[in-house]
Amino acid sequence: MINGFKIRELRLKKGYTSRDLANLSNLSKSYVEELERGDKNNPSFTTVEKLADALNVFIDDLRYPIECI
Repeated sequence: MINGFKIRELRLKKGYTSRDLANLSNLSKSYVEELERGDKNNPSFTTVEKLADALNVFIDDLRYPIECI
């Protein structure tokens, strides 16, 4: 399961706005914001891959730690 708070944390560390991340990942700004808020918590693998690529991290970096599941 993807961790929206982790996406936000990584985005802010890069100095990106939600629009920047949306553009880099070819997703809508509203969808990125929904993921970060936790409103959407089961994106497709392709979406997760796009986010990881845009943030230059591994896919596993976007997931909840095992103990949180």
